[in-house]
Amino acid sequence: MRVGVIGPQHPDSFADNICDSLDQMGIDNVRLGPAQVRPRNAKFAAAFDVARRSVAFDERLQARVARRALHYECTVVVTVEGGTSPAVITELRRNGVPAALWFPDHITNLGRLQMLMAPYAALFFKEPSLVERLTATLGLPVSYLPEACNPHWHRSDESQGVDPVVVVAGGMYPSRLLLLERLIAADVPLAIYGGIFPRWVSDHPAMQHHTGRYIARQQKADVFRRAAAVLNNLHPGEVDGVNCRLFEATGSGAVVLAEHRSEVDNLFEADELLTWSDFDELVHLARTAVAASGTLAEVGDKAALRAHADHSYANRLTVILEHLHS
Repeated sequence: MRVGVIGPQHPDSFADNICDSLDQMGIDNVRLGPAQVRPRNAKFAAAFDVARRSVAFDERLQARVARRALHYECTVVVTVEGGTSPAVITELRRNGVPAALWFPDHITNLGRLQMLMAPYAALFFKEPSLVERLTATLGLPVSYLPEACNPHWHRSDESQGVDPVVVVAGGMYPSRLLLLERLIAADVPLAIYGGIFPRWVSDHPAMQHHTGRYIARQQKADVFRRAAAVLNNLHPGEVDGVNCRLFEATGSGAVVLAEHRSEVDNLFEADELLTWSDFDELVHLARTAVAASGTLAEVGDKAALRAHADHSYANRLTVILEHLHS
């Protein structure tokens, strides 16, 4: 078996974790690259986005990933891009290569829903209510599959809680910025990691708490473990499901301040996370974790055991590959 993986490849990206996990499983794989590319030059990128509105242009642009998959004689393909052209999946199927989509984002990023028109052998979404609706009404081969941690990278031997801060990692969007602003006003000590702030954010209190560092893989795991806690707030588009940060942080042995969704209770036990449903509850838990000075290490230890045993990429990929071979 040779698995072709479609998706952006950079350290700790979704596709990067999938390929590394396939390596760890001893399964041959090919990094096919992203289906959707975009010029780095801002001037060309704007014109490029306009051109891509043409279905024919987008299909021609993406055809290279199908050619690569066939050239490298992939027996199955997994894409993490919802915008992968149906023409790509059709070409793979025409040549006897079944494909699966593992969509890693919330429902507001489903775009034009073009993945529903592609002849996928299997589609996996992390939002249970979406899976229920698509299954009930459309009869598509849709399944629920949350994201995962990579025990190869998302683990740490650091001491828990030695850095008396609440760590925040990831992109900045309006609801997260508003939450961070409220936490700063409540004197919760924050350490923010990730890329630069969006250009539309000209001045925000959170900018003063940004470390200027992007963290990935083992470095990310160590930062998470050393922190008093890791904030895991969710985009409003996460209805019942959760994000990848939950699994990365728990796998790293962090004390996770997890915003509650119904699926949290199905994925972790109550003593493996600190969950919150409103701002006052979050502030109380954050202050408790910072004051604990590492005495909550058992929470992170239990979370790591759970994440590595039940929520690894290997677990998830086994499910996907079984679907593709059924």
